[in-house]
Amino acid sequence: MPTTLVLGGGYAGMRAIKFLTKGLPSSDQLILVDQTPVHTEKTNLHEVAAGTIDPEKITYRIPTVIAKRVKFVQATVKTVDVESKTVQFEDHPELHYDYLVLALGFQSETFGVPGADENALPMDDLATSKAVYQHIKDQVKDYRTTKDRNDLKVAICGAGFTGIELLGELTQSLPKLSAKYQVPAIKVVCLERMPSILPMFGQELRDYAMAFMEKHNVEMRLGSVITAIKPGAVAYTDANDVEQEFSANTIVWTVGVSGSHVIADSGFEQRRNRVTVEPDLSLTDHPEVFIVGDVAAVMPPDGKRPYPTTAQIALACGEQAAKNIIALTAGKTTAPFDYKSSGTVASLSDRDGIGEIFANKRQVKGYPASALKKVITDRSLLESAHLSTVFSKGRFDLYH
Repeated sequence: MPTTLVLGGGYAGMRAIKFLTKGLPSSDQLILVDQTPVHTEKTNLHEVAAGTIDPEKITYRIPTVIAKRVKFVQATVKTVDVESKTVQFEDHPELHYDYLVLALGFQSETFGVPGADENALPMDDLATSKAVYQHIKDQVKDYRTTKDRNDLKVAICGAGFTGIELLGELTQSLPKLSAKYQVPAIKVVCLERMPSILPMFGQELRDYAMAFMEKHNVEMRLGSVITAIKPGAVAYTDANDVEQEFSANTIVWTVGVSGSHVIADSGFEQRRNRVTVEPDLSLTDHPEVFIVGDVAAVMPPDGKRPYPTTAQIALACGEQAAKNIIALTAGKTTAPFDYKSSGTVASLSDRDGIGEIFANKRQVKGYPASALKKVITDRSLLESAHLSTVFSKGRFDLYH
């Protein structure tokens, strides 16, 4: 009785288990492992960090959506030994597999910036994202007693996808906090080392996003190379190569992510905990192991640089990995990963956004982009869980 083990209940892992359940013989053993029984739609963590959505709205319990034949194990992965086909855990006896889907997700990457781990708030998961909003709220509330202006300052480190979406949500939630606690306006500054934002979009859309930030009094300090995170301050070198500091009692780190540390801990050949996989998503010399999601470097046909680690790609990789395992168990050959992007959309609050959709990269912006972002979220729920999950957790507030 072959055992297929899926490590990770994120986008890729949930999509994989869904297809494996349908395609593998009922006699095969299916095991899904995650350190929590709750799946989080991580593309919406910025809303939790800004306090604009109930955390329950972007989560569902994994055991409620997987088939009864799937054994769910709540455990923390320690290492993977591909030679012995075993997985070791921090809090569970080791498990043996015949086929493996490795989909362990991401963690914040500080790139060695001194003090980032100690003095900045990450957004790795639901707990850390909730902690960001709680911290902001506590600082604003404390200002009434401390009168410390730094309590009313928020520094966002990084203007990538997550940073920009977080900034957009903060433009909606921070004025409400100011009004609730009757304090002056909260100052938001974003520090980004690159001279522009969101390189995946055309210049017109980048300009639109920058204009949105200016309209909502978000100060974008582009060309700022962060050199250290101190208690209550970000040290950086500005675009003119002048050393500066911005003082703030809330510092949020959205500079970048890497794959799970389990990859390096297991001795895989990797870069930033991402393993370059074969065209069919398998591990070189180990056709029974498939690596997907944030821990995989999947090369497009041109071989220039890996696909970005997006939820859309993770879902597609999870599906293909499952299909390839089903093929192997049936004595057939695997198929290469063939990706067709549906487009990319970034939200700039609940009512605004930018995006490029379809193969021709048609531009959308403003309210239509924000509505499309919610449609994408609902589609993600359908692909990783079920239609009933969409009805209970979906975003149907398309009209305002």
